[in-house]
Amino acid sequence: MTHRPRALLLALLVLPLWLLGAGPAAAHSGLSSTSPAEGATVSDPLGAVVLTFSGAVRGPDVVVAGPDGVSVGTAEATADGSAVTVPVAPTATGTHTVTWAVTSADGHRLEGSYAFTYAGPVPTRPAASTTPAPGNAPATTAPAAATPSEAAATRDDSGPNLLVRGVPVLLAAAVVVGGVVLLRRRRT
Repeated sequence: MTHRPRALLLALLVLPLWLLGAGPAAAHSGLSSTSPAEGATVSDPLGAVVLTFSGAVRGPDVVVAGPDGVSVGTAEATADGSAVTVPVAPTATGTHTVTWAVTSADGHRLEGSYAFTYAGPVPTRPAASTTPAPGNAPATTAPAAATPSEAAATRDDSGPNLLVRGVPVLLAAAVVVGGVVLLRRRRT
């Protein structure tokens, strides 16, 4: 009977570790792949950015910003099962940042960002005239609109993730303490 308390203690120690390892990974979908890939250099024309998740997602909010921070998206992102696609038209070469947020099938909000380099063709802009045509007023330019990426970059996602990570740790600690107390009572 001396092996029984050791086996119980071992089970009490292994169970929380197993729960910690398997729990959060199984909780919701994650980003599986991207096209273009993170850190990749794209030299061909680029018409869309595609994010693929490990499970179905909904409510995609994706902003692809060029080197100047202005969005190069030409339409809203759409989700089709586990794939999210956002049409783009890069206007400059350089580092482009993809900021994304989706809701997994179990309701968890997932967010992230990554960057790639665009080195493909860009549309050329006609040279600006410094003198107005006779009879025409000088042209004015409108200020650039703010992008939704500013709001996405400031979101705090620590709430649900802290809960998902913190509860198993507290449960594991309670099980270990309970096991130690139980073993001490049996010995006395």
